Amino acid sequence: MARMISFGTPVNDAERWAFSLLADELPEDYILLTNVEIPTKSGQAMEVDALVIGEWGVYVVDVKGYIGRLDAGLHAWSLDGREVDNSLAKANYVARVLAGNVKHKIPVGVYAPWCQGMVFVTGRKGEEIELEKQQGSLSIYTPKQIVEALTKEWGLTAPKKHQVTDTQKELVLETIGQVAIVEKRNNQIQDFTKLRCLFIQSGLEVWQAEYNPGEWTAPWLLKVLIPTQFADSDQSETHEIQLRSEFQRLQSLSGCCGVPYCAPLIQDGEQLVLPIRMPRGVPLNVLDSKQMTTYQLLEILRRSVTGLQQIHRRGFTVGGWTSNCIFVSDMGDVEFIDIKDNVSSSEDIKAYAEGFLAIAEQTNQPRVYQWYREAVAGTTTDLDALRSDLSALIDHGVCDAVPEKIEITAGAIIDHHFKLEQFIAAKETSQFWRATHLQGQYQCGVSIYSKVEANWPMLSSIYRTLAKVYHPHIEKVLAFGQLPQSENLFIARAWEYGESIDEVKDIRLGQPLMWFTQLLTGLQYMHQMDIYHGAICPKNIICNPNKAILVNFGIGLDIAASHYACQYADPTLWEVEGEAERDLYGLVASFIDAMAPESLKGDLCQAGIINALEAFDREWFGEKLYDVCHKVLNFDLSVHAGMNYLEMFDLADNDLVS
Repeated sequence: MARMISFGTPVNDAERWAFSLLADELPEDYILLTNVEIPTKSGQAMEVDALVIGEWGVYVVDVKGYIGRLDAGLHAWSLDGREVDNSLAKANYVARVLAGNVKHKIPVGVYAPWCQGMVFVTGRKGEEIELEKQQGSLSIYTPKQIVEALTKEWGLTAPKKHQVTDTQKELVLETIGQVAIVEKRNNQIQDFTKLRCLFIQSGLEVWQAEYNPGEWTAPWLLKVLIPTQFADSDQSETHEIQLRSEFQRLQSLSGCCGVPYCAPLIQDGEQLVLPIRMPRGVPLNVLDSKQMTTYQLLEILRRSVTGLQQIHRRGFTVGGWTSNCIFVSDMGDVEFIDIKDNVSSSEDIKAYAEGFLAIAEQTNQPRVYQWYREAVAGTTTDLDALRSDLSALIDHGVCDAVPEKIEITAGAIIDHHFKLEQFIAAKETSQFWRATHLQGQYQCGVSIYSKVEANWPMLSSIYRTLAKVYHPHIEKVLAFGQLPQSENLFIARAWEYGESIDEVKDIRLGQPLMWFTQLLTGLQYMHQMDIYHGAICPKNIICNPNKAILVNFGIGLDIAASHYACQYADPTLWEVEGEAERDLYGLVASFIDAMAPESLKGDLCQAGIINALEAFDREWFGEKLYDVCHKVLNFDLSVHAGMNYLEMFDLADNDLVS
């Protein structure tokens, strides 16, 4: 959709329709100025129906609502045998004037963009028009070709074709003058900023808008009524009554489920505006219900019938049951944006059942779809019975009374929420998958572990706590549990992009210190809540260019077998050290392991890691940081409550934490 700036009011329906078509069909980087005046040297101004600043040129477009057969020649035109004005000649003249004005403004070294005239013959809203050009190169087009002529190179009449630069576009706008002021005036209605026109006809417009009172924004719909653009006062008055009635209905239904919030009417003397909060989700007609689980479908039905009940109890009916006027969000919320109150309650229930019957049948639950079939037939209107059945199915898990054992393969659904999409890696007792959260439709990771029965109480405690806390450098746990009819457990976590620190190929200067600082803040946060990792090693540190994340608290991709941090240390010392000291040891040793050459690390015992550390330049490393790392690796540092890890490692003033 093009950026449209209206300088004046369209003089007829042909212009309104033409402007709407151009605004909708032209690309986003095009600028459409309508009813704009071009200044001349004499001081007079020539009005232009539309000025299009596009990819290949600047087009002065004259809009003609001719209906019939137009024979257009270089000098003379006729419409159904009657002589009419040659509009292209006028458009070309204005284009030459504009080109001259632009040339006076361009600095040295910048070329003026190509300006040319063009005629858009609309017919009756794109119909009932035939065009015969005596010369095929004449810039006269019907709706079938106008957009292509404005966007393709062949529509240009210039002898040499060059694309219009951003600098040239700005020069044209400067030549017109006050474009920014006009655009702001057109798009601002109190604290609402119009973004995109969704509907325009006569004096009624619907805009997608943004509410921006300060430092936050929210999406809205604006229904705008402009009385002066209607054909007569009676028509204007009828639409105004309808808009005011809609406002009164929405106010009366405020607080009901399924009813969008509306703000007070705005009347500024020129227009009447009804602001309605933008519905969340997608229209029912484009909802991909086949990808949803049974419980998602049941929740949509329950929320829809709850909203309908509440509307009826306040004495109103919906009436507007077209599928594009019913919105469903990712969380299953249902909103009705066309509440007309123009039918009886029984008719409303029948129309509701028709609209949601397909979803009901998809649940494969007889109690549900049979109600909808009966309502469509007009034999039941009992919303209470339906809502009761839906609640029972959802709240008591009737659909999965006997859960089946899950086969871990692509497409498997874990915990009714996570669909396994792509296998990532596996070891002897663990697998890691990329998954999709079915309700939220976002990527996440799912780890599945076997042979962890002995650690179940400890793991359960850790992960249920992690699911309730947040730190940007600690894995975000979404869910944790045991698979049905199995001893395996699963952990669903936010999807983190990156690689383990020992597999990062290109490490830039400063990144290791940034990662180390970030993980220290995460460790301190966890330790303050008595949560300890116990298995920090390179495989449990995921890095990307901007951040590092600590994953796999207590378990991992067979970390315990081959990569536990305790294998960096003296086993005797490891057994007697505290959990916080072990985590710090594992963190320091992991970075030394990942950054030092293989020749310096030896067999990764405590002595090998210390030798690798001592191979670093103390001054490059930082004196205090080096000394603290040395103490940590020798278990000469005791951690006590309230200790600030960043200060301890001399990183408190480091601005790399994000």
